[in-house]
Amino acid sequence: MKCHYIYTEDGLKVLIPGCWSVVMSGDIRDCTCRDETFAAFESERYNKTVKALRKQVKDLEQENIQQNRIIKNLLKKLRKKQ
Repeated sequence: MKCHYIYTEDGLKVLIPGCWSVVMSGDIRDCTCRDETFAAFESERYNKTVKALRKQVKDLEQENIQQNRIIKNLLKKLRKKQ
């Protein structure tokens, strides 16, 4: 989120820094934050989460294929013994 001000219940203006340059200087004019809306931030986080979950699903599908091969081979060996 970008550096911004909030107001307390007493009406005091409080600086909320979003980058280190404002943290160090205490002056919002030194802000180096990207101009990003909350919706864009949420969209970026959503896309990262979806990508991670898709990778996890793909990995689980691969594991499932491997487990099915193992079961198939074990069943073949079991049938040969009978």
